[in-house]
Amino acid sequence: MKQKLEHLKNIYSSNKQKVMLFGSIALIMLLIIITVAIVVKIVGSRITYEQLEEKLEKASLKYLSEHPDELPNDTKPTVIISTDTLIENKYIKELKKYVKDSSCTANIMVDYIDNAYKYQTYLTCNKFKTEKFVDVIKKNNKLSQTYEGLYELNNEFVFRGQNPNNFVSFADRLWRLIKINKSGNIEMIVSTDKADINGDWDNRYNTEKDSRKGINSFLLSRSFSNIKSFYDTTLSSYSHYLAQFDLCVGKRLEESTDKSGSLECNEKIEKQMIGLLPVYDYMNASLDGLCQETISEECQNYNYLADNKFKWWTMTADTKSTYDVFYVNGRGQIISDYANTTAQNRFVVALSSDVLFASGDGTKDNPYIIR
Repeated sequence: MKQKLEHLKNIYSSNKQKVMLFGSIALIMLLIIITVAIVVKIVGSRITYEQLEEKLEKASLKYLSEHPDELPNDTKPTVIISTDTLIENKYIKELKKYVKDSSCTANIMVDYIDNAYKYQTYLTCNKFKTEKFVDVIKKNNKLSQTYEGLYELNNEFVFRGQNPNNFVSFADRLWRLIKINKSGNIEMIVSTDKADINGDWDNRYNTEKDSRKGINSFLLSRSFSNIKSFYDTTLSSYSHYLAQFDLCVGKRLEESTDKSGSLECNEKIEKQMIGLLPVYDYMNASLDGLCQETISEECQNYNYLADNKFKWWTMTADTKSTYDVFYVNGRGQIISDYANTTAQNRFVVALSSDVLFASGDGTKDNPYIIR
């Protein structure tokens, strides 16, 4: 009997130690959970400034979907939603609940464009401010008179030189910025070795040549028709980022020296969403002082647009005939040839002047990204 009592006593002592051990572990775990809960409560679910911008746009979308009478329309194309409105109606909390910055203020601009609504948040904090892409471009590229970069030329801001920091990632493609045009919109050209559209500029029967050498009117060309179809099927879903711009489709000669655009812009196709590059823009991208005439071989020097190793069409036809058009060959030289020659359609679009900057520094490894 005595032995049995001793055995039971030992079992109790052993289990008591285990119970105390497990109890201690449970207590520690409970304290950790309570501490984490307190930290989350105090700090809140912190997000980045960019995430806050998106959150405010989504809140505004929900607010206006439930208050449709406040939506912008044809007579009132822009509406501004304040964060006070969103807070008062319990669509969001106070901004300081989301970021470690009690100074943040914001307005959400809603535009009615082409039967669609465009939401953009303008956020201002101590350490962050929403910026327009066009302002970032000017800030990051001080105006130059000698080296590659941004130049003020023909009342526009034009990128020039061998390799300026003008890369943009957009619509699943890499682009190069060309210029900020007179309207303040940002024209850019696709920069990729992959040909989205490859073919002739035009292949219609030409009476002058009595063959299908093409007719060099861009308005009536196969090229224009093809790139418009490409826009409709591939790029139109990005239309809220883009702006209409005029296509300068006037003709020039091989020996023409004008770089102001007066020749090409003497004839325009107005309010388009996609085009090709006119020759004068190619010439202006070169920093070589000997790039004087349309076909000057020096135009390929110190010119980021000569960086592609394939043949691509410009938007400019040759005045000397009804069938010749200028293209850029694999060395970067401008050549006049039959419109039915095969080359790539390296298309151009224009970002709207009010698109917002997200990230990037314009280098190829870290291209600009807009939102």
